[in-house]
Amino acid sequence: MAVTSDENVNMQRTWIRLLSVLVLGVFGNTTPTLWAEEPALNLIRPDQSTPLILLGDKESPAEKFAAQELKRYLQKITGRDFKILRWGGGERSRMPADLAKPAEVYIAVGQSELTATLDTAQLGTEQYLIDVTSERLAIVGGPARQRGVLYGVYEFLERLGVRWYRPEPWGEHVPRRQRVTLSIGTTVVAVPDYEYRSTLAGGFQRYRQPTLEQSDQASLWAVRNRLNFDADEEPRFGGRMAPAFDHIYYQLIPVEDYFDAHPEYFCFYQGARRRVNPDGGVRPSNPTGLQLCLSNPDLQQLFASKIISRAEGRTDLDSVTFSISPNDGCPFCECAQCQALDDPADPESMSNRVCAFSNRVARLVARAVPEARLSLQAYSAWTRPPTIVERIEPNIVIHLCLINQWADYTKTWHAPAPNWNHETRQVIARWKQLGVSAVYTYEYWSGYGWQGPLPLVRTMADRIRNYRELNIRGIYNESHPHWGPQGLELYMCARLLWNPDLDLERELALYYHNYYGPAAAPMKAYHELLMRALEKHPYPVHSGGRGMHLLFTPKRVAELGRHLERATAFVEGQPRYQRRLAGVRAGYTFAERVSEILRLKKQTGNEIEMPGWPGRGYYLRSTQAERRYGQLVDWVCTFDKGDAVFDLAPDPPHLWYLQEDVLENAAFGFLGRESLLLKDF
Repeated sequence: MAVTSDENVNMQRTWIRLLSVLVLGVFGNTTPTLWAEEPALNLIRPDQSTPLILLGDKESPAEKFAAQELKRYLQKITGRDFKILRWGGGERSRMPADLAKPAEVYIAVGQSELTATLDTAQLGTEQYLIDVTSERLAIVGGPARQRGVLYGVYEFLERLGVRWYRPEPWGEHVPRRQRVTLSIGTTVVAVPDYEYRSTLAGGFQRYRQPTLEQSDQASLWAVRNRLNFDADEEPRFGGRMAPAFDHIYYQLIPVEDYFDAHPEYFCFYQGARRRVNPDGGVRPSNPTGLQLCLSNPDLQQLFASKIISRAEGRTDLDSVTFSISPNDGCPFCECAQCQALDDPADPESMSNRVCAFSNRVARLVARAVPEARLSLQAYSAWTRPPTIVERIEPNIVIHLCLINQWADYTKTWHAPAPNWNHETRQVIARWKQLGVSAVYTYEYWSGYGWQGPLPLVRTMADRIRNYRELNIRGIYNESHPHWGPQGLELYMCARLLWNPDLDLERELALYYHNYYGPAAAPMKAYHELLMRALEKHPYPVHSGGRGMHLLFTPKRVAELGRHLERATAFVEGQPRYQRRLAGVRAGYTFAERVSEILRLKKQTGNEIEMPGWPGRGYYLRSTQAERRYGQLVDWVCTFDKGDAVFDLAPDPPHLWYLQEDVLENAAFGFLGRESLLLKDF
């Protein structure tokens, strides 16, 4: 049975539910005797030989790796020795000529003569088929023989109770079983709701340098949780999605290569063509500190030719995009021709000139490489759709960057207006009306501005489920992976991206039970307290966790501390659970110290106007609080070795948003006086 997305996009979830009900002997703690009347395959039993894992004699790298992964975890689950053999090669040649299949129960992985009768012709890259007969289990991907077969193996192992909570070996959960009994039938997974999925976009760590072992562990973790952007480009992983959406202007048109001969390509700023911003703002990611002169027709031709040279001859244009996005945080050209591209009614918006330039490039690229897709970040001063550009070329996709006021994590996606999320919904709808072929979101569900606990599980679930109504095609999370305090969020984001309809409460209960073991009850209370508090928080919390600091009032910190003390007592003498709890405790201590800084500000601070933000509010300045903040930074930097807890470059520490928010009220200056915000401190 083959099912396409047009026939039934819910088939993926349906077969999972059916397996959970019908195969209680595998997926629950009940023995399979309840289902004695049901046709079943006794795959593994103490009184029968261990089934062979059989590959075809021309297996793909992904099929070979899928068989290795299945063997590795079945051995961990059962304690038995599994063997992988090729059917059709040496193993088949030793069988009688009239023997078309092995004599005993077996597992067939991937395309082979053993699975030739299964209809996989319509399966896509990430789809797979699981077929159970009275003689064998078969897990097969689509005809491209890429990562679908891997995903099928991981889905099967998850049905046996395996979970990969963190990338390291001590972060996985593998139950022990002596029996595996499966209901007979064929199941097909549908095309995933999101064509690309990323929650570990910073790798194992973004700022702290990971070891090669950690990088490999992170790639495996991503593949095992069915993320298709965050793993390395390796044949064994069956390929990956590779959308490009980085700030590209300075990379395609380097100032050192073109300025001397063609200054007209570059930004006219403060009365002259500039190769560098005289006001500063230069950083490694934007070495010029300026944008390009987007109205210049020769630049448009050159820019397009650069994209065309990257796209020509590629055979993977269905899985890549080519960025055409402006530089980050740089002034735009002030020449008369560029300003003529703007909407006179809204000259502060750069959307019209950016889209006019992008459309010109897109048309040139489409003539040369029609299959190539171009990616434009809707970001900063060009987040809102254009107002005088009437359409977007169909080979352009939009990556909507939901930073700052474009997302409030304390509100549900459909919360009544007015709220930030309401305007974001309208903006997405408008971009689609302009004809873009796809809209993706660029999320910030990770702590670049807050390194402590970040209880976003239900926020992420709400958005991932509801984005589908606007036909969002992919989700990228700019990750700053603070594994200690935010590990639950990193894991659950991956699970939800693959299956937005995941039974969230069941998966959370499993997490508490499997990850914390004897400390499950107090840790459930700890996490649930934080999630409830976020839902009721009176102030916005947005990208990178900015605004989270006000959640940690002294009263709440004390209650969280009591749960952690109970959890610590329950895991005493149990190294694995102690290790898992240590990172959570560090995150709690971080929040506790921030809470103390805010309390000191309220007690000892003098109210002054926010620097650089005239008319935007006041904050409390306290020498004692600043001293205590310095101690916090020193303490966080002690986590630069050992298990990944905080993702920080210790010299200098990546904490500038935290300093602005905690010491200068930068996140909430628009709300007024900080003394009023700290009423519960």
